[in-house]
Order: sequence, then structure tokens, then C-alpha cells
Amino acid sequence: MAAPAAVDVDVERPGVRRAGAVVLEPPPARPDPVERTGARGIVSLREPIARAAVERFVERFFAAWQRGSLEGLTVLLASDAEPLYGNAHGRSSVIENWQQRLQAHEYPRLAGLELVRPERIERWSWDDLSAPDAPRRPFGMRPGDIVVRVPVEVTQAAGERFFGDVAVLMVRRDGDDLLIAGYGEIEGSEAGFHGARP
Repeated sequence: MAAPAAVDVDVERPGVRRAGAVVLEPPPARPDPVERTGARGIVSLREPIARAAVERFVERFFAAWQRGSLEGLTVLLASDAEPLYGNAHGRSSVIENWQQRLQAHEYPRLAGLELVRPERIERWSWDDLSAPDAPRRPFGMRPGDIVVRVPVEVTQAAGERFFGDVAVLMVRRDGDDLLIAGYGEIEGSEAGFHGARP
């Protein structure tokens, strides 16, 4: 409840009373938002990553490939990003793989082609991957991360292979941005996230 308003006398106009400042209670302290927590005390839950934001992020990722821009790709990588498949480890191995692919193939030849159809993008949260029939949860996934499965519409051109059939991105929120915490590609239409191309 607010305290009563203070009343002052206007010294320049004797007899005129003027309302002073009203003292208000400070807003309640709100804890930092979290992705998930147990039911105790006051909590602030972070809003899930919106589908539209995921679609924009995927579009940005593939646009960087179409420009042949290693810089445009690496800026989307989290500092602790890992390949999702194979024996390689660390962000540098993801970047090295992408660099080799960009040097081996002319990705700008794919410019203007529709590589991804947004309606075909699938996503799973941490909790989604807890279901018995769900794909395996990738190593390194944290609560709040999402796994995004992107069927690639154009995987090759003139007999040259540019992408696997499906790109799999483990996406992590970083402030207001999204970053890739894990990346891999799979062949065929497996329900799981198994494959060999980082």
C-alpha cells in the first residue's frame, strides 16, 4: 500500500498548499528468468524459443552457405560448439570442416535456390526428448537448448554433393541471440540424430 502523500506549503504563495511526492513501494524483486526449475519459491520462467525465431535463424544459416561465407557461419557458433557426430571435438573442428567444404565446393552456385522449406523444420526441447519414442538427446544438450532438424531441399547440383539430407542444429539461447551449440548432418530420413558428417 502506498504511503499517504506529503503536503507542503508553497513559500512563494502563502496559504497555498501543494502536494509533495508520493512515496511508492518499490517493485518486487524478480529473479532472473530460467528455462526450468522445481516448484519452490518465486520463479521467473523464460519464454520458449519461438518457431518464427528458429525459422529466421535457419534461414540466416543457409544464407551464409549460399554466400560462401565462413565468417557468416562462424558468427552463429557458440564458443563451446561441438560436432554432433563423429570423433572430432570442439568449435575449431566444426569451423575446420566448414572451411574445407567451402574450399571444395562452390556454395554460391546455390544462391537463389530454396534450400529449406520452413514448414518442414522440426524441433525438440529438452523435455520433448525425454519421451520414450523421441530421438536420442545429443551429448552436451542443456535444459533450454532445442534440437532443430532441417530437411535440405537441394543437397546437390551438377552431380556435386553440398549437404547431407538433413541438417541437425542444437540451438542455444545467448541473451537475445540464438547460437549453434552442436551441428551435424545425416543421410536419409532417420527419426534419430545419427550420422557421420559434422
